[in-house]
Amino acid sequence: MLYSFLIYEVPGVFQSYSDEEQEQVLGLHRKLQAIAQEKGPLAVAQLMPTSSAITVRSEPDSTPIILDGPFAETKELFMGIYTFECETLDEAVEYAKQLANPCHSIEIRPVQWSGGVLANLI
Repeated sequence: MLYSFLIYEVPGVFQSYSDEEQEQVLGLHRKLQAIAQEKGPLAVAQLMPTSSAITVRSEPDSTPIILDGPFAETKELFMGIYTFECETLDEAVEYAKQLANPCHSIEIRPVQWSGGVLANLI
């Protein structure tokens, strides 16, 4: 089954790290990417800063409105996503643990349907 790993950043933590500490965190990501690529097709996306985001929102019976920036009430920022094949949720959890650090929280979700590039690769 495909699982997506949604990566949320705790603002300011990564930026407060020394260059060496930042490299250690990035190394965790490179290691997981290498493991995931060995398992098969991998989708990775790193999102641009929230200042570049636009939100389209609509209430019932209204015209959609366009808002600058993300419009979610959260202290963490959605930063990116990995999607790759895992046999079980437990296996996906083990991979997510490899990214464990104070900069990120990782949400794991099974993927019910994939389209586009992922559908063509898997």
